Amino acid sequence: MREDVDVVVIGGGFAGITAARDLQKRGLNVLVLEARDRLGGRTWSTDRNGFHVELGGTWIHWTQPFVWAEKERYGLEIQETPGCVAERVAIKVDGQVCELRDDQLGEFVAGFEQFFAEAPLVWERPYDSHYNWAAIKERDSLSVADRLQSMELTPLQRTSIGGFLEILSMNQPENASYLEMMRCWSLTGWNYALFNDAAARYKLKLGTGALVEAIASDGGFDVLLDTPVRSVHQTANGVTVTTAAGEQVTAKRAVVTLPLNVLHNVAFDPPLQSVKVEASKLKHVGGGAKVFFEVEGDPGAVMTLARSTESPLIGSFTYQRGEQHSVLAGFSLEPDALERSVADWQPVLEEFVPGLRLLSTFGHDWGGDALSQGSWCTYRPGTFVRFADALPRQEGHLFFASGDHGEGWRGFIEGAIASGSRTAVAVWRSLLPSRTA
Repeated sequence: MREDVDVVVIGGGFAGITAARDLQKRGLNVLVLEARDRLGGRTWSTDRNGFHVELGGTWIHWTQPFVWAEKERYGLEIQETPGCVAERVAIKVDGQVCELRDDQLGEFVAGFEQFFAEAPLVWERPYDSHYNWAAIKERDSLSVADRLQSMELTPLQRTSIGGFLEILSMNQPENASYLEMMRCWSLTGWNYALFNDAAARYKLKLGTGALVEAIASDGGFDVLLDTPVRSVHQTANGVTVTTAAGEQVTAKRAVVTLPLNVLHNVAFDPPLQSVKVEASKLKHVGGGAKVFFEVEGDPGAVMTLARSTESPLIGSFTYQRGEQHSVLAGFSLEPDALERSVADWQPVLEEFVPGLRLLSTFGHDWGGDALSQGSWCTYRPGTFVRFADALPRQEGHLFFASGDHGEGWRGFIEGAIASGSRTAVAVWRSLLPSRTA
């Protein structure tokens, strides 16, 4: 095969299909090359005993303007995750599991407000990092652990903040950027309730696949699945993309949407800017595992929280409820979390929810997945200032779109759609003189 198109999009996640749709609708001929046997990238779902379960990216919120606009555009319904507004919260503090009492809620929330007290100064405009660039540079090297160690917090606050941010970053506090966590807090208006809801309350009723299908169908662009890219060669007139099978596509422009952690696996000629390659080889720290627990009966709307030093389960909550069986979504930083048996996980869950009977566990190993090599993107301490502007920077006929870089909701479905949309405009503008001529 040798195909000539206006734009070739490398990668069919949300950034790629959004860019492809927007470019096709502007009258360009677009081809998406996707290495997997499906579109969607790090969003993927499965059906489990009557429940539809999102194995990757899941939650959206109206504080995320791009993805919410897509939900409205295609008339998609949402549903709530029961455990996000829990009737019972079990927290492991200093080795003991206790239930969060109503009179402790103020202490709980005050800890987050104290931890993020600097956020309005540092991220006054969370979509414009350069607005307070000096403040950002000053704190770039700090980790979540650095911030926690500098504060006087109660044991409850230290556990709740530490556990929540281990889930949000999917890494230990010493590896998670304090700057990154402040950005997420600022995107929800420096408000704990919105912070919590944006993280895990609302999801698409028919799943992320429904949005993927809607964008692809509406876009009308061509797609080649099971087509990993081996190399990208730039010429004076455009690009030539060679697939792993040796097939070639020539195009005026290319949109590269590969996840940050695998970007360096594709050969670029001329080579990419060294800072992009450095960032890709270093990798972001988003790891861990999202583990689903199928349990007997209905445990109610429950939530658990712990530090990774105290439990292999840093957090979980009721994902879907049923009379005969229910599903809990859990998070773990243990490298073998998805391989652990029901017998291994049973006492861990039962410590938080006594009497709970575990039936099965399942999930997808995004860290071991060769096409992602990590879960959602969180930068390391000391890397934002070096990488933030460089990663989305255009190089000749190459444009870069990804949920792994850019302003705003980086690391979320929202960030991927926003990046794809912005990049489509940039590509279209770059082709205007030649199309006019």
